[in-house]
Amino acid sequence: MKELQIETHNLARDWEALLIRILAQEKVGRAAGTRPDEEPADEDEWAMYRSLPDLTFTPNAATTTLAVEFKMFRWQTDWRRRVRDAIAHTHEVIKTNGLDGGIVIVSLDLPEEILAELKSPAAPDVEIWGLAKLRSLAAYDDELANELEELVSETVLDGDSGTRTTPETESLTGTKIAARLRQVPPGKEGWTEFEKYCEQAIRFLFAAELSNLKAQQRTDDQLNRMDLIGRIKSDRGSFWSMIATDFSSRYVVFDAKNYRDPIGQREVEITEKYLFDKGLRTVAIVVARSGANASARKSAEALLREYGKLILVIDLEDLCRMLTGADAGDPPENLLFERMDEMLMTMGR
Repeated sequence: MKELQIETHNLARDWEALLIRILAQEKVGRAAGTRPDEEPADEDEWAMYRSLPDLTFTPNAATTTLAVEFKMFRWQTDWRRRVRDAIAHTHEVIKTNGLDGGIVIVSLDLPEEILAELKSPAAPDVEIWGLAKLRSLAAYDDELANELEELVSETVLDGDSGTRTTPETESLTGTKIAARLRQVPPGKEGWTEFEKYCEQAIRFLFAAELSNLKAQQRTDDQLNRMDLIGRIKSDRGSFWSMIATDFSSRYVVFDAKNYRDPIGQREVEITEKYLFDKGLRTVAIVVARSGANASARKSAEALLREYGKLILVIDLEDLCRMLTGADAGDPPENLLFERMDEMLMTMGR
């Protein structure tokens, strides 16, 4: 095991490289990556990027070429809906690229009967593989088998069975919400719309993990207004339960900033006023349209270092990426964990 946790992006790349090696073994078949090394620069490039499969795979003794989509779960919660979304997305990838079928691979150790339940009648050409299938293929090579177990241990941050179900969400898609957010004009002209769609996005992404989400809550002194606040559910083995434990917080605050320019120290300090350790409210997520400048980042680090208050800033593209990724079955908390990891690993004394 590596001494430090690998950032989520690099961890996904490690998985992709290992999957290619497992699937390209002589006794298994042929496999290749399909996406460019550089990430897309704009919305149009992102749309093209997402239409490509993570990998293509041709099994031995077969002439069919399959799309392979890998979904990395770091917490074994809300996987059932995410996997269903991933199946639907893979079906679209198959049609778009003229492929013969597809495989959704998840980084979870799910029983075969559960995997069978998830298979969609609307997409019979899509298989679902869990860790058991990967382990059976990696068993041909001891080195690959060891690397797989190491990567699993780096990836899954809890040891739950992964069989929790979650309520179905409304039919509105993350892609639609992201499109609405991008259309909102920056600045004062669009601030109410931006808050509205940010709230819609948070409910879409995290309603299963955060209960009693309330908008526009005022503090008792009527001076400070929180855009959205939610209670972290007590379910074990999730990103949010880790947040609750590590930062002694029962609630999380979301704040939306539709500024044209990156937010600065003042905006971070305003958000900090919403946090109160004795009220078990020590964590905030700021959605800043244009991100944060250096002084804002230093202020957030100082608040964490001195008072134990965690303020994470994500920009509009981060939020839109989480939304469109959720439609394809990608857990949105992965990005939040990456931002938190970056902050904690680079913070000075």
